[in-house]
Amino acid sequence: MSASVYANPSITVRQRLPLPYLSVPGEAAHDCKQPVYAPGHRPLALPSEADIIHAIHTGEGLRIVYQPQYDLHSRRIVSAEALLRWRHPRYGEVAPSVLIPMVNRLGLHLPLFDLVVREVIDVLHYLRRHGAEVPLAVNASIDTVCEPGMADMLATRMWDACLPTRLLKVEVTEDLPVLDELCLSACLNTLKAKGFTLSLDDFGAGSATFNVLSKMPFDEVKIDGAYIRDMENNTQSHAIIATLIALAQRLNLKLVAEGIENESVLAALLSIGCHIGQGYALARPMERAEFIQRQLTKPLAMTVKAI
Repeated sequence: MSASVYANPSITVRQRLPLPYLSVPGEAAHDCKQPVYAPGHRPLALPSEADIIHAIHTGEGLRIVYQPQYDLHSRRIVSAEALLRWRHPRYGEVAPSVLIPMVNRLGLHLPLFDLVVREVIDVLHYLRRHGAEVPLAVNASIDTVCEPGMADMLATRMWDACLPTRLLKVEVTEDLPVLDELCLSACLNTLKAKGFTLSLDDFGAGSATFNVLSKMPFDEVKIDGAYIRDMENNTQSHAIIATLIALAQRLNLKLVAEGIENESVLAALLSIGCHIGQGYALARPMERAEFIQRQLTKPLAMTVKAI
């Protein structure tokens, strides 16, 4: 792929059109932890299905923001999560909690995932060309991970951009029951064999989490933000987090705390052995240009390693 495709850090998602949308059921690949509408934007009607189809097909109004994950000791950025945002021409900022169910009904999870992956690879390529690199995570449902040829497609995209696959983290959302554990295990192992990092989102939240964790080749787990936000006021939440941290250590898994909203929670996490986290106490999601600039500003940028 020509390097000129990656030349502009401020290029929009609309300028990198996704593949034609496919009619396959599944979950959207992006953040769903936001309120339905931003403050002051509560319309009387929801965006239409036609609006969704148009946005995904053209990229209009869609953009990716990046929420950094930090080493809680050094406050150095060690990774980031790519999150989708949609600005509707009439309703303004529409949260993923509105977008996701509509995408599910329309079966557009694959073209939406494709759009996010293209943008993330573009950012990874730009950073590496300018002497910096940081792993970026893309959210993927179980249906998306198990799509035939998904691992090969992702690997080809990374190789075409001259990027090591270790820089793209696949963060699996655990909000659906695992109907075919054998298929999921095979697909995850294929991704892992190609060098991708595998992360399990919302660890401890879903009823199937522990069963999935015991059978699947994850490298990382993310503690559900609801526990983190509640740990100061609820001794049970604090105990659950400490237990999850100990379990992750025993299983040799990297652990990330999400939803860190103040310094006291951050200190409490450090005291019980959690070393990586994300949340508003550290940084809010950043627009593309801001995130790139942050990475290219020393000493936060990571030194490029050989593939």
